Amino acid sequence: MTATSEVQSASREPAFQTWMTANVAVGAGWAAFVALLVPPYITQATGSASEAGVVMALMSLAAVAGPVLGGIADRYMGHRQVLVGGLAAMALALFAFGVTSGDSEFKIIDALLMGLGVAAVSAVAPVFIVSAGLSDALQARRLTAFSVAFPAGQVGGGLLLAAAAQADWTFSQRFYLGGALLAVATVVVFFTTAAPTAALVFDAEEEEEESEEIESTRSTGFRGVLFSLFGLYLLVLVLSSIASNGLNNQIANILPNVYGISEQATSSLISLAGVLNIALFFAAGKVMAKYGPLTPFIAGTVMRFGGAACLGLLGWVSDAPVLLVAAAMQLLYQGAPFSRLPQNVLAVRFAPIPSGQANGWVIAGSAFGSFVGSLLGGWLADEFGYNSISWMAAIAAGAGVGVLVLLIWPMNRSRYGDHQPEGERVPSDD
Repeated sequence: MTATSEVQSASREPAFQTWMTANVAVGAGWAAFVALLVPPYITQATGSASEAGVVMALMSLAAVAGPVLGGIADRYMGHRQVLVGGLAAMALALFAFGVTSGDSEFKIIDALLMGLGVAAVSAVAPVFIVSAGLSDALQARRLTAFSVAFPAGQVGGGLLLAAAAQADWTFSQRFYLGGALLAVATVVVFFTTAAPTAALVFDAEEEEEESEEIESTRSTGFRGVLFSLFGLYLLVLVLSSIASNGLNNQIANILPNVYGISEQATSSLISLAGVLNIALFFAAGKVMAKYGPLTPFIAGTVMRFGGAACLGLLGWVSDAPVLLVAAAMQLLYQGAPFSRLPQNVLAVRFAPIPSGQANGWVIAGSAFGSFVGSLLGGWLADEFGYNSISWMAAIAAGAGVGVLVLLIWPMNRSRYGDHQPEGERVPSDD
């Protein structure tokens, strides 16, 4: 088969596969139902924003298990089981929040279960693309479709919650709705992952070489990983996650309490953010293809800083214009496509360890930042008011921008110049 016919054959293959419903479900369950329901529910049940911060922090902390769950799936070829199990755990956690909405006795167990479910899906789902033996063109198209599935789920979940709030549904009813959606997704993914699982391709020789490489790097330990360019990159991931997740995890409390935006409008703004994310994922891919992965990553971090700082400033203004608040919130949220798309590419570029380990560190670093941001944000809200969370996010993202511009950017240029390393070029649509 010629190269031209291979490209034509790949172009006929669908970019979206039914099993990618898993990422739609994560977008709806995590970015909509959890983000919009859990913080106000916990705050209302306990009278403390700190309690809400603790619960969201525990969810993030559980996500540190992502590399472990991914390793288990690799070792026992259990990718399908881990993926389906993760979705089932998310559904069960939402149902459990609904059952316990009258009291918060089991909220910690619910939070850990939700975090483990998200970690399982996030760690394993991309394997069905990157280890499927696809051509570069088809792999790029499917990675884009998979990435877009998350904000698509966020949009749908946000719209459903806006309608539920308009209909005066109780917290329990809304949690049950989310649990039902995740349960349906679990069934769909279970029946559509048999063929993708059979298509997974693992090179035994490469795995053996990678194991030997892992052993050779263990002598450096954490020191060799953290005190390096990769360590600086991990620091930025932590700071950026403190900013975005620390603020996002309390957005359902911040918008009503600081700016007087209604619950329905907050849900609609979350849905709008998802719609814009879908478009900007494609734009981020174009930028990455032309300028390399570091440029969009810096742009995304700058957007998070700008959005958080604007929200903080508007929080000081009496009767701040709703349109300006919405614009600042969207600026913060639209940093996500530019930051997320190049994350794994940069991890492989900068890391002194094999790619599997590097991506595991990315998951762990982001989860740790979310843990810190959730805890600190809840405490700040109780002590100084909800607007202090926006300033926490601005300071964290601003520090991340400083590390990127002053340290990582010049180190990257001195190592690679103005060109990307061979093999990192992102396939274009041309």
